[in-house]
Amino acid sequence: MSQLPEELENDPTLEAADKALEDEENSKPSRTYLGMSSIGRPCERELWYSFRWTQPAFFNAETHRRFIDGHMGEDLQATRLRKVKGVTLKTIDPGTGQQFGFVDLGGHFRGHLDGDITGLLQAPKTPHIWEHKQVSESKFTKLVSLKEKHGEKNALAKWDETYYAQAVMYMYYGDRDRHYLTVSTPGGRITTSCRTDRNNDAALRFREKAKKIIFSVEPPARINDNPSWYQCKMCSYNEQCHGNRVAQPSCRTCVHVTPKSDGSDGVWFCEKYGCEIDTEHQRKGCRSHVMIPSLVPFAKPVDAGEDHVVYSFNGKTFINGQHGKNSYTSWELYSVNPEIIGNDVVEQLRNECNAEIVKG
Repeated sequence: MSQLPEELENDPTLEAADKALEDEENSKPSRTYLGMSSIGRPCERELWYSFRWTQPAFFNAETHRRFIDGHMGEDLQATRLRKVKGVTLKTIDPGTGQQFGFVDLGGHFRGHLDGDITGLLQAPKTPHIWEHKQVSESKFTKLVSLKEKHGEKNALAKWDETYYAQAVMYMYYGDRDRHYLTVSTPGGRITTSCRTDRNNDAALRFREKAKKIIFSVEPPARINDNPSWYQCKMCSYNEQCHGNRVAQPSCRTCVHVTPKSDGSDGVWFCEKYGCEIDTEHQRKGCRSHVMIPSLVPFAKPVDAGEDHVVYSFNGKTFINGQHGKNSYTSWELYSVNPEIIGNDVVEQLRNECNAEIVKG
């Protein structure tokens, strides 16, 4: 039998498990709508970037483990609540056989709640929207402290704006006057709760925020112009928002495509081809893609036509779109180091060999 090494800084098996988790979870397609669960996040620009699929979503293994713990914790807590005599917890809509859900703003704004609960011992006759969260020990302790300081019904708004927005949206769309939030530490070991009153005024403010984000052609203003600002430096879109990273091409980043406000199916419409675009084609885009100019942050737009935008950069001009010489596709702009745009050797290869720049 071989000897175990005295020191092993890393566990290759666990590293491989983390890599497999990241590969599996990050390969899943992006959400097709703006979620009521995220509308309370402070930066409208971040939400717009996410809704427009401006870059592939990526989370590390630790973050995915937190997500998984949250999903498992929800099922565990539902089981525990159902053991209480008199409590009725519904997590599936009997009318659809699916999770309870709400749809608004042409189907582009959606929410899926954990459940609808009645028979709480502290309010036996009042139906409540039920949500469960699994949080860190420090965040859990903060909620307990806020309940003691401000009272249970004021604690959620002071504890977490995102969770509060989700609660008031679900009460508004679900026509409930109370929200019952259960909160556990990782693994569901310690649990507390928080009941919150309906607030239609707040719900309508968040709805207007969602409407602005969904139907805005351009990204909203930054939450702060300093990339080192605490809310910016950890943001997934920092390099795109504050730097020179070009957006990922898809129909949602194209000047020709807009979300429709009618119906409930979340329809996107291409003005160039006069057609609705299904989700599969939205993700792929097409060769006529022209990037929304603000998503090419390293250059300044100076002119435009129906099928192209002209940019100025480093004293030279280039074109995004299929528009002859010195034109770059959106995929090339997404892939290119801006400093090589206009380089004589690169341009010769592109023109003589009909070559394209691809991401390495």
